[in-house]
Amino acid sequence: MERALTGALAGKVALVTGGTRGLGLMLARTLADAGCAVAVIGRDPQAGALAFDHLQARGGPVCALSADVTDEQAMKAAAAEAEARLGPLDITVCAAGVSSPRAPIWTNSADTYRHCFDTNVLGVLNSLTATLPGMVARGGGKVIVIGGTYGHKGVAGFSVYAASKWALRGLVRSAALDAAPHGVTVNMISPGGVDGERLRRLFRQSAAANGEPEDAPLKRFTAGTALGRLVGEDDVAAAMLHLLGPGGRMMTGQDIVVDAGMVV
Repeated sequence: MERALTGALAGKVALVTGGTRGLGLMLARTLADAGCAVAVIGRDPQAGALAFDHLQARGGPVCALSADVTDEQAMKAAAAEAEARLGPLDITVCAAGVSSPRAPIWTNSADTYRHCFDTNVLGVLNSLTATLPGMVARGGGKVIVIGGTYGHKGVAGFSVYAASKWALRGLVRSAALDAAPHGVTVNMISPGGVDGERLRRLFRQSAAANGEPEDAPLKRFTAGTALGRLVGEDDVAAAMLHLLGPGGRMMTGQDIVVDAGMVV
């Protein structure tokens, strides 16, 4: 992120679920660079310790807490601990999420459904019930939920995962209506394929399985976007900062698609 963003959210307190690795950690780092005190939540204490060291090096107040977003009471306890350490929450970023194995819908099971919906939907609900009451009581706050473009289209082989992202859109829009009278905005950012080790690994696996050059899956993927390239984690972070800053003051219940023009 550009260092010019330093201090843009000075004095704010943010909580980021899924903030101990990957995109969530990038978003937490962006918030720290923008002046926020940041609490990150993840299931893996070791990842949390590494994230804590990484964020603490940015120079601002930070804490890393271990909790599973699917556990309602654990999330309420984690949010309370974050506020006890850093102060009342101004921002919640829900970045925890899981995918599912690619398979035709008739081979899926209830376990596949629970795996996706418990984290991707119930996890967001638990995060909101843990953090929104304080924002509502104080008369202000901002919530950002990370969705995905699979919530904008049908996707062969990913029916359950896509359904969880579609469900999130309804949850976010309805939560925005509930929270708006209390000065709280609730918005979603839906990235396309985000460049990173996870996506690159999937590309390599696809190339190996199909016996094709390693760069073939990447070329196919980017050819399906209007801009012909992958989305970067910093692109998602920039959209988040827009929603949290003056440009997002009158935006709520929105789903900002950041996908290089894949869904148009």
